[in-house]
Amino acid sequence: MTKDVLVYVSGVHTEEEQNEPIVLVTAGTYYYKNKKHFIFYEEIDEDGTVSKNTIKVASNMVDLIRKGVTSSHMIFEVGKENLTYYDTPYGSMLMGITTSNCSFKEINDRRMELNIDYALSIDGKHMSDCNIEIKIKAKE
Repeated sequence: MTKDVLVYVSGVHTEEEQNEPIVLVTAGTYYYKNKKHFIFYEEIDEDGTVSKNTIKVASNMVDLIRKGVTSSHMIFEVGKENLTYYDTPYGSMLMGITTSNCSFKEINDRRMELNIDYALSIDGKHMSDCNIEIKIKAKE
């Protein structure tokens, strides 16, 4: 995989019959170090603020770190609930992430895919079932 990549992020949060699709395509940077895949990319929110995101894929878990106006460090491990704080300008909320599926595939030397299904809770109360799919492609 090349250092310069394109990152495609799509996800759905399902809350009581409502689906909120999220779609993002952006340039990013890829590294492989100590048997871990690292993907770095920036996300620009609707209000123009920038968040810096890091995805770290190891053999048994995925870390998704977001730093910006809102910050979080989500850890995805199948069959486990991981707790983290979701920090906003208005305060922090305790967030629980229970992962039911997490698959990472190296399609070839120019393409990878990550798919995660998880339940999201805030302060111990189930909020939504979520799916996130991330495709990483070498920049042409």
